[in-house]
Amino acid sequence: MTISFDAIELLITQIAALHDAQPALSKADLVLRLKKSAPHSDPDTISLALDTFIARRTATEKLGAWSKLGFFVSALVEQASRQAIAEYRARLFAGVSHILEIGTGTGSDTAALARVSKHVTTVEADPIRAELAKRNLALQGITNVTFLVGELAQLRPSLDLPSFDGLFADPARRTIQGHRIKDPDDYSPPLVELLTLTAAKVRAIKVSPGLFFDAAQHGATDHGWARAFVGYGDECLEQTLWLGAPVSDSSVFLVDHNIGWAPSATPRRSLPHPNTLSGFVSEAHAVVNRSQHLSQFFAERGIAQIAPDVAYGISEALPPQDRLISSFEIIDAFPFATSKLRSTLAALGWTNRSEFKKRNFADDLDQLRSSMKLPPHFHGAPFGTILLFTWHNTPWVIIARRFSE
Repeated sequence: MTISFDAIELLITQIAALHDAQPALSKADLVLRLKKSAPHSDPDTISLALDTFIARRTATEKLGAWSKLGFFVSALVEQASRQAIAEYRARLFAGVSHILEIGTGTGSDTAALARVSKHVTTVEADPIRAELAKRNLALQGITNVTFLVGELAQLRPSLDLPSFDGLFADPARRTIQGHRIKDPDDYSPPLVELLTLTAAKVRAIKVSPGLFFDAAQHGATDHGWARAFVGYGDECLEQTLWLGAPVSDSSVFLVDHNIGWAPSATPRRSLPHPNTLSGFVSEAHAVVNRSQHLSQFFAERGIAQIAPDVAYGISEALPPQDRLISSFEIIDAFPFATSKLRSTLAALGWTNRSEFKKRNFADDLDQLRSSMKLPPHFHGAPFGTILLFTWHNTPWVIIARRFSE
């Protein structure tokens, strides 16, 4: 397929007119209208135009102002790194001259890497996506990038690997149908191949946030790989494996608040699990939970983890607060029973603005919330947080109010 960006722009103009006239039109309806109004346009061009139209309306907050003029495949926008995360990661390549990037995608990481290095050589398996990324980089005025199009396995023999002093790899972790790939051996390219690809002094490989990386198990021949978890808002969005960068293993970082944490090499001893549930209950940010050092994180703040398999902690005093932790003042705690919970919430007068959270608790939260029959919220009405978990092999509930300074 040869991409005509002028043809795409013309179709986008038609899509915008159709959408403005009938905002409720579905994506399928828009495609049918375009096929009638532009009968000579091929389906791939129509699809690119529609994906680009949708992305331009929604991607600015994620990718930056340039995306208002960019060209996209919708699946890539969903999987692309946020601009803030790409820039944070690129800073760790400071001093690197020539970076080899595997997996160009939208070009969001490519652009960030190109701004901190002399040159980037990027490998993209799909020729259409490569053309879109070239256009997106040109829109940002980036010229120090060389594109190689094809599968890594085919291109590898011709790569001058010793010439690269940096490596960044973002392997495909979803199937063509969009399903997540759990086994890193099924990434494209496979993780084991990326771990031994080059001896560059700084290397970074994105993997699934839920992957527990074991260097020996996953075929790494170099020692010293460090796992880093990156969050934005309330979510843990990425896990990156680093070698040769100033990154501590199991470290966490929230890019939108410029705050991080790393476990100590000499950790404070974890506090004994609590015997009673009173005072304050705390929940760590998702990036801390992913780091698998929750008990140390809690101990540093004077918090006792409720149980090894429950990611909540108890303290008599309010622990120090930052964006990596949320604390709630405990109102009541008791073994879970639907009737007891319903009557307690009714007595408190809490509305449906109340939030339900669970850890190691079997019941479906949506169904449980519905069964509580909480009244609609109105200005000034009370609400709070209901935390559900299993403690001493018994379902328990904590009724609490979120602490706010």
